This record gives sequence, structure tokens and C-alpha cells, in this order.
Amino acid sequence: MSSFDVFAAISSLASSSSSSSSSSQSDLYTCVFQHFSGGSSGNHGSSSGGSSVVSLTPPHRLGTHVETFGATCVRMIMLVQDVPNPEMFVGGASNAYRETPQNTQDDAQNVIWERRPMLLVPIPNEASWVQDDFGVMPPATPTREVDSPAAPPQTNNGANRKRPISSTTMVDSAEQTAAPSLREQPAAPTPPPLPTAQQQQISEAGSVLAKFYPANGAPLPKLHDVVEVIGVVTHTPADFTNMLDDPSFASASPAYPPPSQLPRLQVLHYRTLEPVQRISRSVVEAPVQDVRSLLLASLTSEAFAGDALAAEYMLLQLLSRVYARVGDRPLGKLSLNFTRCTEITASSIVTCVSGLCAYAGGVRLTQLAAADAPSLVPKKDYETERLMRGALQLPASSVLVIDETDVVEGMQFGEVGVKNLSALQAVATKASLPIDFTFYETACPLDVSVISVSRGKSLLRDTFDAAVPVQSDAAAAAAAASVVSAAVAGAVDALRLAVLKARTCGDASIPASEAAALALETAVVSHKNALAQAGVDVTQEHLHHALTLARLLAISYGDAEVSAAHVNRASELEVAREKRLIAA
Repeated sequence: MSSFDVFAAISSLASSSSSSSSSSQSDLYTCVFQHFSGGSSGNHGSSSGGSSVVSLTPPHRLGTHVETFGATCVRMIMLVQDVPNPEMFVGGASNAYRETPQNTQDDAQNVIWERRPMLLVPIPNEASWVQDDFGVMPPATPTREVDSPAAPPQTNNGANRKRPISSTTMVDSAEQTAAPSLREQPAAPTPPPLPTAQQQQISEAGSVLAKFYPANGAPLPKLHDVVEVIGVVTHTPADFTNMLDDPSFASASPAYPPPSQLPRLQVLHYRTLEPVQRISRSVVEAPVQDVRSLLLASLTSEAFAGDALAAEYMLLQLLSRVYARVGDRPLGKLSLNFTRCTEITASSIVTCVSGLCAYAGGVRLTQLAAADAPSLVPKKDYETERLMRGALQLPASSVLVIDETDVVEGMQFGEVGVKNLSALQAVATKASLPIDFTFYETACPLDVSVISVSRGKSLLRDTFDAAVPVQSDAAAAAAAASVVSAAVAGAVDALRLAVLKARTCGDASIPASEAAALALETAVVSHKNALAQAGVDVTQEHLHHALTLARLLAISYGDAEVSAAHVNRASELEVAREKRLIAA
């Protein structure tokens, strides 16, 4: 089928949508999805049956599904890595959803429209279970997310709570036979080696330059958003020879490779995806106590060699997210430094975290000291007008494990290495990523949970919210392992659902009643006295940290409000941690 046949089909569907009510935008998406997939939009996965036109490809499989000449309708879930300048094109609706414009003799069609290109890349550190699952398909009766309009907005001048875990039954289906162990996926070399600076600049594999046609007032994806897009990739001879020469595309930039190397995607439908949307809707929520107990047992036995205190801090960190910002200060985050790590490794933590979170990865600090150390910070290239990729361009709710166990005294860092350390500190303390514009830097919000694993004190001083010395316990590890082995098959899916829901929308508020607030205040004072008795010089930061832990404890128990009991439990954890630090 030629690309013009595909565009004709799209135009026909768009015309029928634009002639009806505003609710037809979602109908347009349904028609396009069913037209190209040949099936119901409620199916999980990709579908090619029943359609002799084109097939809808699974996400992340673009390179193996694009035809040399013609058009392919694809569905992809990718990360927004760069947002170039808008593109203006002439020709109105006749040239919408085309990479190469058609000449038109109709003066009525000689109007300027705008579209927004975005560079989409494969999602870094994406867990294998997420890739295999293909994410979630749109619902059978789609809600109004964002469909590209039949007629994009015309421009003349070119400007432009509560989240309790439900108390249903634990998953126990004959179809779900996965073991509850978080190590069920193949263990990769972790943390993986970072690409060199040269490899970062020349690699375009798996990327696509998507062209968005936003409806009036529709929100566009932002930098580092995870987006699901459905659109048409075209590869025609005209694309290779005429695209950059045509005056109708005045803003087309030679910074990007030709379509034969970097495919162009005309987006029909798009939506941003939250972490919880990356897990199958067929997974059933489990009772909150079962989830919490199994999570603690799994982390205790598989990640921390029997250390229940370290496992509970890790559990709270997995449930944390930045829920608000006061000035430059993010609220809700919890960054941790696990010290005295002799029997546990960064790879074991990454393996366990990858079994629970959609995005998790690691970096060795010694890599950043190498002569060819890659830049973790994205940098603007003014010659090409591109944002050169940085290794810290990660999706929200990612978990980043920093391996400091091989750091040696006297290790030297070059200029790039020093900037990398500064970037890691900014992500861990301010939940923001600096972007280098040569003459200045700007901070981009980035909600990434940072964990450091070290033998002694972390090289990243004054960076983490808490340092937790690890004490292994073989008997406790065996007892926790027995709890994990007794769990029902498929329970790991329920654990993933609980963690991803917390990282997406988990919340617990301060009680509004006077009695509850007074009890909470009394618990905070008791915590202050307990720290003082343990020999800690109590500051305001200690109290703020205790309230953060209490909020996360409330979320872990499925409670809507922070109570005195949560503060008391947070106090017990903090006093035990401080005693370990004093004894170290």
C-alpha cells in the first residue's frame, strides 16, 4: 500500500470526525486504531489480524517493522528526549500528516500551520517485564486523551487522594505461574557500562522524530515524559530527496539525519503514561498487609542479606515521590546511602528494584572518572540546535543506584567527571537535572529516586536524606526467604501494582482534627527527645525527615492520614539508624 493510500484513509477518517460533534475526536482515535489494527482497541498487545492494509506494531520494535518504501502504522511507548523548535508548513489540511508537502494551486490552502517535532528515544533502564508486557493498551471505550485534530490550529504569524491499597484477595490464578521472587528476570551486568561521549552523540538507533499536531489547548508532552504514540511512519523516495529542499518546510533543520536513518512519525494519537499504566489491567490488588509483608521479606532476603532495617528504608524509598515543591525544595523524596556494604552489591539491589519498578538502573562512580567519561548532563548544541543527550535524562519515577563500592582513595575526576558529580547531587537533593546551555544552566524537574551503595562514607557528601549502615543476618535472611517461598504464584504482579500506584499517586495527609493533630505533635516531640537521648544533635532537618518517613509509612499501610503511630514507628527506625551510625 502506498503512503498516499494511507494518507487518504487518514483524511477520510479525519473528515468524518470533523463534521460531527467535539466528542468525535475520541471516535477518530477509535476508528484509526481499529482501521489499522483490524481489531478492538481493548485488546492487550498488538493486533494485525483482519486488516490487509498495515499492521499495528508493538512498541519499541520500530526498526524491524518499518518498510523501506511505503507507510506503516505503529504504536510506540518512548521517552521525549528533545523538543526542537516548532515547524511551520504551507498547505493546510492537504499537507497535514505528510513529511513531504504537496504543491497546491488553491489560494485558500496557502495558509501556515504549525506542528511540534519531538525526538523520541527508547526508554532508558526499562525493566524487561514492562517491555514484554507492551504496557497498557487504550481502553475499549477510549476517554478523551489527545488525538491529533482533523484540522490543526491555524497560525498566521508562527507563534504559538487518597490512594489506599484495596483489600481484595491475593492473586492466585492458574494462568499466573511466575514465582514471587524479584529475581525472576534475567540478571544483566549491573550497573551496565555507560556509553562513551562519542557513542552518545552518534547513536540514533531506535529513535524517531515525531511530529505532533496538537488540538486547541491540548497539552503537549514535556521533556522526559513517557508517551504512547500511534501514528504513521512514511518512507518514500520523495522523503529522502525533497524534504529539506522544499521551501514549504522553512524550519526543517539539517541537524537531524534523513528519514532513512531517523524515521519521521506523523502522530495521530498520543498520551503521557504514568508508571502505574505500565502494568497490565488484569493484575488484581492484594491486601495491604500481605503486600507490605511480602515486600519486606523479599527485600530483606534478596537485597540486604537479612537486614530488616535497611529493607524497610528501601521499602519506603520505593513508595516515595515528589508530590509538591516549596521553592527549590522538593517534598516527598527519599534518597538513601547504604554504607558498610560488604555482602550486598549494587547489582543485587538493581535486580530486586527492577522486579518491582518500571524503570531502574545503575551507574558506577568510577566510570565517571575515566578519560572518556560520558556526560550525565544534556547540553545544547547551538550549531545543530539539538539537545545532546545526557545519561541522566530518565523518566519520572526511575530508580538510580550509584555503585561506590570500587571507589579508591586518591581517585581523580576530570572536568566532565566533576560536572557529573554535581549533576548527581542535584538530582538527589533537589530532584532536578541541570541542562547545560554553555553560557548558563537551567534546572529541569526530575523525580528520580537515588540510592548509593558504598563501603564507607559516600563520596557525594551532604547529598542523601539518610545513611543506613547495613548489618547482614543469615538467620533473618533465611526466615525472610521462607516467607517469600510461601507466597502464592503471581504475587509479584500484585507487588508491582502496589509500588507503581504509590509512585504515581500515593499520598497521606496531615490529620485535620484537633485531637489527631495534637497527638501528632506530641509524637514529634517524643521523637526529638529520643534522638537527643541517643546522642544526636537534633536539627530541623531531623524533624522534617521524620515526618517524611511517617508519611511514607502511612502510605505503606494504606492509611489516608499520618497518625501518631506512624511518627512513633518512624522514630524507632531513625533511632536504630542513628545508633548504627554512632557505632560505625
